[in-house]
This record gives sequence, C-alpha cells and structure tokens, in this order.
Amino acid sequence: MNNRAKELEKLREAFDALNLSTGKLKSAYDELKSEAARVNRDLEENRGFLSDILDNLNCAVVVTGLDGAVRLSNPEARRLGVDTGRMIKALHNKMVSIADRTEILQPKIECDTENGVKLAVSVSCLHAKKKGNAGFIFVIEDQTELGRLRKQTQRADRLAAIGKMAADMAHEVRNPLGGMEIFASLLGRELEGDDEKLRLLNHVTTGIHSINNVISNFLLFTTDPKPVRKEFDLRKLVLNVIEFTGHVFEQNNILAKTDIQEYPMPVTADENLIRQVLLNMIQNAINAMPDGGEFTITAKDIKSDGRVEITCSDTGPGVPENIREKIFDPFFTTKETGAGLGLSIVSQVLQAHGGYADILETGAGGTKFILAIPYS
Repeated sequence: MNNRAKELEKLREAFDALNLSTGKLKSAYDELKSEAARVNRDLEENRGFLSDILDNLNCAVVVTGLDGAVRLSNPEARRLGVDTGRMIKALHNKMVSIADRTEILQPKIECDTENGVKLAVSVSCLHAKKKGNAGFIFVIEDQTELGRLRKQTQRADRLAAIGKMAADMAHEVRNPLGGMEIFASLLGRELEGDDEKLRLLNHVTTGIHSINNVISNFLLFTTDPKPVRKEFDLRKLVLNVIEFTGHVFEQNNILAKTDIQEYPMPVTADENLIRQVLLNMIQNAINAMPDGGEFTITAKDIKSDGRVEITCSDTGPGVPENIREKIFDPFFTTKETGAGLGLSIVSQVLQAHGGYADILETGAGGTKFILAIPYS
C-alpha cells in the first residue's frame, strides 16, 4: 500500500471516529434537552403549586426586596390593600434593626390600616445562597373579626352577670309604676276644668312614661332579642329614619348627611329592631354634640363578606382611648342623664342577627361607629 492509500485510510478512520463522537454528542444533547424539558415542567408544576397555595391562603403574603419593592403578593394581600408601596413602607418603618442581616429582633408587629382593619404581621428574612438577606417576607393576618368576636364574648360574660339583676329591678319598678299611671288617669278625670292642676298632673304622667321607657330598654337589654326576620329594603329604612328624626336634628343644630347607594339594599332581618338600632345611634350622636355639629350615615354592600355595613359618624369630642372598650357595656355612660343602655342594646341586637357593632379609629376627631348586618 502506497503512502496515498495509507493517508486515505487514516482519513477514513478519523472521519468514522468523528461520526461516532458526533453521534454520542447528539445523543447526550438529546438527553440534556429532555432533562431540561423535564426540569422546566417540574418548575412550572412547582410554580403552579406555590401559586395555588398562595391564592388560597386566608392570610396575606407579601415578599419584598431590601429596597422595599414588592416582588410577590397574593390575592388576600390585594384584598387587604397591603400590597401597595405605601403600606409596605409603613411596615418597614415599624421594624426594628436587623442584628446580623439574617435575624429580625421583632418578628411580629401590629398595625392598623386607614379603614380601621387591625393587622398582625409576621416578618422573616428572604435568604439567598451566598448572599445573606435578600429581602423580607411579610405574613399578614386580619385580626379585626377575631378582635370583635373576643370583645363580644367579653361583653356577653358581663351581660350574663348584670342581666338577671336588671330584669328583677325592672319588674319591681314597673309594678307600682302601672298603679301610679292608673291613679294619675283617674285623678285627671277629677281635675277636669282645672287647667293649672292638669298641667302639673301632665308633668307627672310624662315622668311616668319616661320611666316606663327606661324600663322597656332594661327589659329589652335583659332578654336575648329574638329577631322576627323578613326581607326589607335597608336603604329605604335608613332614609325613613333620617327623615323621621329630621326635626330633632334641626332642634339640636345638627346637619344630617347621608351617603347611601342609589339601588335597593335587601336584607332579611327584624326591621323594627334595626330601626331601634338606628334610632339609638342617632340619639347617641345627638348627645355627643350638645352644641351642634354634623352627623353622617353611610350604607354599602360588602358582597364578598355577605353583609351590609352602616357607619355613623359625628363631629363631637370623640371617645377617649381609656374607655373605648367600655362604651358597649350596659349602664356605662359619661353623661349626667341616661341609663347607658343605648349602645349596649345596639350591640346586642346586631349580635342576635349575626352581625356586630364596633368603634373605628378616625384620626381626625369625632366618633365613627360601624354596624354590620348579614344579608340573611
């Protein structure tokens, strides 16, 4: 075999070796491509799995970078309005210093939103490999309902102790009061024609009626209200009550305002008891503004929670922080007159409907109450 033939043979062997190597590389590439596709599928599944978990959590989750920019948030965070830069910045401001960039000295903070929602925020660091802290993870729970339920339970415990005593007192007073009313009526017949004495007797009769009204409130307070439910338009009821009390507002130099949706607000509840609730709230606002002011009532549907919310606001002096927990207690009042049952009855009636009454932070003086009534 000459040299040329030997060179051709070597070239052919080299070409075959190249083909073999190319085949192996192609096979390795195909395997790598298949593995990459599998990894991508696993990543997509894990991403979807994580997304489903975040979307169905009852608490809000917000992940931020060290600069405070939001990197991730779930629907509950958006519902509470804590996924905005302003809220996250406020949370950052409430955090204490980070000792070694990996541990937070105060892992849990409490704060309120502008709408009076009470939040409990757990804070932890977002760790990145070889980089230490890369940001923060905020797990935020809405504690508003839990706090309200706790306060309602505490009120119920106090009511149980006071209720029987108030009922006994009410019955003991009402018995002789009925006799007084009868005798006053008989005396009125005897005094026909004597206008001066009849005028004095009318004062006595008015006083008897006033005492009887207080006793009626006592009895309403001491018995668990049993709502007679039927469907009615809450919007119409609110407007009727405001119209009915218009002269009272005028006499007390109070401007009454309403902010109520234009379409009906059907609820299934006891219309008479809800009317009493609204009248009690109006009387409470009038008592808070002896020199006049403004009273505003709003009503809106909260379809996501299946309830209607009514807010009653006044421009009075507000409620001091140290007595806020007591204002719904029976017989608690800061006024020289009155039995202190108005707000207690409001709370009791709404609880009987499965709703609640609470006082909101205003930050601008005055007092603002929220009344929640389920649709049914």
